[in-house]
Amino acid sequence: MRRTFLAMTVVVISMVAGRANAEPLPVPYSLTALAASAVTATAPFDPPGGNDWHCVPNAAHPRPVVLVHGVGGNGEDSWQSYSPMLYNEGYCVFAITYGALPGAQGPLAGVGGLVPIAESGVQLREFVDRVRAATGAARVDMVAWSEGTLVGADYIQFEGGSEAVEQVINLAPIWQGTQIAQPLVSALEATGTYDATAAALAPVCASCVDMLTGSAFITRLQASGVYADRVRYTDIVTTADREVIPYTSGVRAAPNATTIVLQDICPTDLSGHNGLSEDRTVGALILNTLAPETITPIPCQPTMLPYV
Repeated sequence: MRRTFLAMTVVVISMVAGRANAEPLPVPYSLTALAASAVTATAPFDPPGGNDWHCVPNAAHPRPVVLVHGVGGNGEDSWQSYSPMLYNEGYCVFAITYGALPGAQGPLAGVGGLVPIAESGVQLREFVDRVRAATGAARVDMVAWSEGTLVGADYIQFEGGSEAVEQVINLAPIWQGTQIAQPLVSALEATGTYDATAAALAPVCASCVDMLTGSAFITRLQASGVYADRVRYTDIVTTADREVIPYTSGVRAAPNATTIVLQDICPTDLSGHNGLSEDRTVGALILNTLAPETITPIPCQPTMLPYV
């Protein structure tokens, strides 16, 4: 019995030491990494440093961090920057791939975020339950981007997620929907063909309709209050967003919510909707929000690809 106990102790110590002494992963703050991974990503779509189901949260970071991608993405290509960044800081990181079309195989299985957002919210609930069971953590933190902000909100508001989520950092949230397709929507409504067009689009990208201002999903979310009282929210938006239109769709005041406009922190950082997923300034804001007792210096530099 004693030898068994000693052997187990050695194994545990070696596992902890192995993680602590591991070489830091490279953190490519570049949309090039996202674009390259979108081509090469393969199932199960694990990002660098992420989805280690044997990871044990430590005292400094007791809650796992769950990453929730946007439309057309997956857990691997969307988190080439922030997953290794969080891993290097000692977090247990988990990235879901949700919302692929039923029966999708091969590369198409990595094109996520296409099914109705309510269905993706159920998938997120199941994923978070798995993370909590694997790590023993009672609650998780989340970082969500683009459509992922709505999927996270659906999970928290309608699938019991407020009992499992401590805080959410939302990148380019879409609380009021986007008006990116408003000219087309107005034209279809004027001709009485909007409903038929939306129905035709649903088998391919039902979430594309859900994200529009005035959709049934957005209306339901707004009626729910968007935020749950027991969850803390940090919403990071950019004035250079050309997909969430207007960018203020992601601004909503609440006692438990903080909104950060990227250009208020770094005026020369004109990262757009996609750039928020790989930005050095945003990365530092994420780290400082997750662990406010440990201050990470916030860099500020001009954007290589503004408005993207």
